[in-house]
Amino acid sequence: MGAHPAPVLTTERLILRGFVAEDFVAKQAIMEKPEVHRYLGSPMTRSEHWRRVVSAVGQWIVRGYGGWMVVRQSDDRLIGDLGLFDAQRGIGFDGEPEMGWIFDPEAQGRGYAREACEAVLDWADRELCRDIWAIIEPANRPSFALAEKLGFAVVDRAELNGEPIDILKRVPRP
Repeated sequence: MGAHPAPVLTTERLILRGFVAEDFVAKQAIMEKPEVHRYLGSPMTRSEHWRRVVSAVGQWIVRGYGGWMVVRQSDDRLIGDLGLFDAQRGIGFDGEPEMGWIFDPEAQGRGYAREACEAVLDWADRELCRDIWAIIEPANRPSFALAEKLGFAVVDRAELNGEPIDILKRVPRP
C-alpha cells in the first residue's frame, strides 16, 4: 500500500492523519454515543459508517482534500475526526469544500476541536485558497460557537432531509 493521500498535520497536542482501517473500531465507538449523533440525524449502521469514512479517504483523490483522524499525542487515542469534503447536498455550494467535525464527548471542552480545525483551516488557506462551507443544525450551539471562533458566518438557511439547516461560509485568510 502506498502513502496515504492525507497530509499529516501536527499541533501542540494533536496529530491529524488520514484514516486507516485500524481506526474504524474507535471511530465507530464514538459515533455510537447518543450525544454525538444528536445533531447528525439517526445513527448510521456499521456498514453506512464504513462507507462514509472510506468515502472521506476517496475525497483526497477526487477533490484534493478530505478527512483527518484526530489523535491525542499524550495517549495516542483517537478522539475525533474532521475534514473537508464535497457532499453534493444540492443546497448551494456543491463542488466546494465543506468542513465538518465530530469529537468524542469525553474529549470536548478542552479546546481540541478548535486546535484541530485551526490546523486544517491553516492548511486549506495555504493549499486551497478557497471559501470553506459548513452546515450546522440551528439548535447545535456548541458547533456554532466553534464555527464563529474559526471565522465562519451564517449566510443562509436551507432544508436538508426535511429539517432546517444553517449554511455558513468562511473566506480564506491571506
